[in-house]
Amino acid sequence: MLEKSMINPGSMLCFAPKEQKRKKKAGPAHLQCVNVRYDGYGPDRTHIPLTKISWVKSFPGYLPSQYTSDDVLAKPQWADPPLDSPKVRVPAYNTLDGPVDRRSHHGNYKLNEGVPRNPRGRTGMIGRGVLGRWGPNHTATPIITRWARTKTGAIRELDGKRVLETVAVRSRTGWALPCELVVPGDKLGYGTRRAFLTELVRNKTKRAAEDANRSLSQLFAEGTVIYKGYVDDAKNTDNAWLETVSVNFHDDTGTRFGCFRLAEDFTWVEANFSLTVFAQHKEWLRDVVELRRAHW
Repeated sequence: MLEKSMINPGSMLCFAPKEQKRKKKAGPAHLQCVNVRYDGYGPDRTHIPLTKISWVKSFPGYLPSQYTSDDVLAKPQWADPPLDSPKVRVPAYNTLDGPVDRRSHHGNYKLNEGVPRNPRGRTGMIGRGVLGRWGPNHTATPIITRWARTKTGAIRELDGKRVLETVAVRSRTGWALPCELVVPGDKLGYGTRRAFLTELVRNKTKRAAEDANRSLSQLFAEGTVIYKGYVDDAKNTDNAWLETVSVNFHDDTGTRFGCFRLAEDFTWVEANFSLTVFAQHKEWLRDVVELRRAHW
């Protein structure tokens, strides 16, 4: 795995991705964090009729279960301290609170009893679960793509359209795009590049790391924002939720990854309709396929 000391962070902070000019869809109600065990294996959530997810719907009998993991309560650097801790400072919600960005991509969120309220609705659970921050917990989701090629190096085609490949990681139910929490103080480009450099690339020498960084410089300067906003995830609660910026970094020539070897958990897979992948990830992949005019 690439050591942080081999990376020049300053070269990563100038990234300014383009944004797709797409009509934004209204955010649907979340479903991955309703009427299921927390994150698939944690405590049970209070049952919520699907018609009662929205906060605008009256639900007098709503008594959500409460859960914040021991790891979060242990006060790690990446988490807010418990609000009942001695001399704790109440977070400045809906602002850039020092190095911690507590703003949502969807505008200001409301507070309920002094803590943020999930803008997408009820989840059946209060507290933070395994998420460190009250309110939005920001992540970066890079979508790394290249053209699929034959053994002779020609770009593969199906139905007259080129076939696209993306970097993916095995999940419990199939595949997922690589994703990481954004460290306080990081800009979008730094967090997204580090997700690729430190999680996907396994170089063992300083020279290899420097070659890798140079090779990626142009690629990561040409990113296109595919999605910014709420992530419908099983880790979300009424008071803490995931948001992401998903950026497509496309290697059109297929030559910029020559000095890389993907970590064993990651691989190149074809981006197509039959790929079993996390629901929102599939939506973003489809948007990338449309952007690149590839086969779906």
